Parts: sequence; structure tokens; C-alpha cells
Amino acid sequence: MRDLLFRGAARAALAPPLVHVLARSRRRGADRDLDRQVAALLAGHRLLRLPPLDSMDPPHARAFAEAALSPVEVAPVAMAEVTDTTVAGRGGPIPVRIFVPHDASPHWIVYLHGGGGVIGSIRSAEPATRWIAARTRCIVASVEYRLGPEHPHPAAIEDACAVWDALSARVTDGRLAVAGDSFGGYLAAQVDHHTIAARGRRPDLQVLLYPAVDWTQSLPSIDRLADGYLLTRAMLQWFRTHYLGPGADLRAASPMLWPDQRGAARAIVVTAGYDPLVDEGDRYAELLARAGTEVRHRRYPSLIHGFLSLAGGVAAARAAVDQLCGDIRELLGAR
Repeated sequence: MRDLLFRGAARAALAPPLVHVLARSRRRGADRDLDRQVAALLAGHRLLRLPPLDSMDPPHARAFAEAALSPVEVAPVAMAEVTDTTVAGRGGPIPVRIFVPHDASPHWIVYLHGGGGVIGSIRSAEPATRWIAARTRCIVASVEYRLGPEHPHPAAIEDACAVWDALSARVTDGRLAVAGDSFGGYLAAQVDHHTIAARGRRPDLQVLLYPAVDWTQSLPSIDRLADGYLLTRAMLQWFRTHYLGPGADLRAASPMLWPDQRGAARAIVVTAGYDPLVDEGDRYAELLARAGTEVRHRRYPSLIHGFLSLAGGVAAARAAVDQLCGDIRELLGAR
């Protein structure tokens, strides 16, 4: 019931006349460039006074996020085939759900969901992965990697790399991309790095959607956008504590701070102007380009972190996701 009420309230906030009233309460000062529908959604979120994830323990946060974190996600798209399988991993079998769209091309995307390494699942990512499969015409393999604190760093990386290695041996006719949003973007960068060191099959494309690539959390946007944009500084610190655990080497775990970015796969990097992680995403795109990687950097100044899960109700988010799918289709299809 709470889930239905939350979703209903969110959709009401995005439609006239309520969207105009709520947006006016947010689009002032530093928020003047915030997308109108996003501003209304944030204002409505504040009025609902939902508990922040960082006030919960990880199991309760996962359950809450599954029920209420994405109230305006895209509607699930029918697939030609959906298959659940597993890949052998160091910590046991790794669940993988494979989405085959109608008129599928031979190209594959290994997709890694977001959630700070602590929350998120194949199920929570399914509306987005179905949409990406349908719009790119790629077969999408969504990965259920292990989460912290039960399985701390680098368990998630191990699982992501194990799935990549297994599927890259299977995909012989088409091209293969690794993609992810937020923490999933972090894992996608780690997979690309792994293939360089292991001399394995390289991604034809890495897709990093508002990636978390700096565990030091030291760039200005972390403080500038610390509160009020769904993802908060306190939440980022909560994710870091539960995923990395005590005593972790923050610099060594951060792709942005690796000493050498040379040899990285061609990349799409997507960032959002009202995201606490925007500075590190922008910086990472710049570092890749400086190191000689072909980078297509899409920056959406009016959007927030997690806009992939808003594409069912926020028009600007929908347009950004569709543009991303067009970029993937173009870059994987180019010969």
C-alpha cells in the first residue's frame, strides 16, 4: 500500500497543475536550472518525509529501495525471451538474467546495476534493462553481484569480472559492451581495467552512467550538492562505509585515481548537473580522453543522479536515456 501511495504521489507531482506549484518552490537560486519536473519531484519527496537510506541498516535499506526508490521508472517492455542463468564465481554461483529483445542484433551488453555496492538487484534494475535492450536492440545480461557489508570490496568486482569473462567467451558473432549506472558504472570501469591486466577480451564499449569513480569523495560537487537531490553526501558516506569496510585504500579502489588511464576501451560517460558525483564523472571523462581513449561525454545540466529510474515520468530523463541508447546503438553498430 505504501508503495502504491508513493508512486501515485510521485506521478501526481509531475503532472499539471501540481507540477507548476511544486516546481516553483524549488527552482530558485542555485536550483534555477533544475528541470521543472525533477524540481517538483524533489519538492514532493521532501513533503513526504521519507526516511533516508543512511538511517537504516543495509537489509532494511534494500527492502525499502526495492519498494519505493523508483516511483516513476519506465514501464516494463516485452521481450522475445528472458532467461535466468548463473555464472561460476569465487563466492558461488552469480545470478544473471538475460533479456533478448524482439529483432535483437548480435551485440551484447553486460549490465551492472547501481546501489553503492550495498543495495540494488536484477529485479530493481529490470525496467531499465528491458528498456535499454529494446531501444538498443542488444541482448542485455543483468548481473546480481554480491553486496556489502556481507561481501565487502572487492567481491562485487570479482563477480562482475567473472560474468564478463564467461559471457565474452560465449559472444562470438557480435560486439560486447559493459555498462552500468552509479556504482554499476564503477564496476564497468573495473571490468575494463581487468581485461587489460588479464589480457582477456576487451569491451568494444564501456558505458558509465553517472559513475561513482572516486571513493575519496573529495571533489567540490560532493559538498556543493550535499543535500536535497535524492543522493546525499551522508548517503554516499554510508555506502562507502558498508561497501569498502574499515581500513580500505580509498585511492587504490578509485578508478579516477589510478596512475595510468591508457588503453581504456572506447567510452560513453553520462553525467548530471545536480548530482553530487558530477565532478568525478566529468573528471573521469576528461582523464580518459587525455589518455587517448575515444570518449563521448553527455552532460545533462538540469538532471539529478539516478535519472535512469525517472524516465517513466520525467520527460528530460526519458530523452536522455533514449539518447544514450542511440549512442550505444551507433557505437556498437559502427564498423
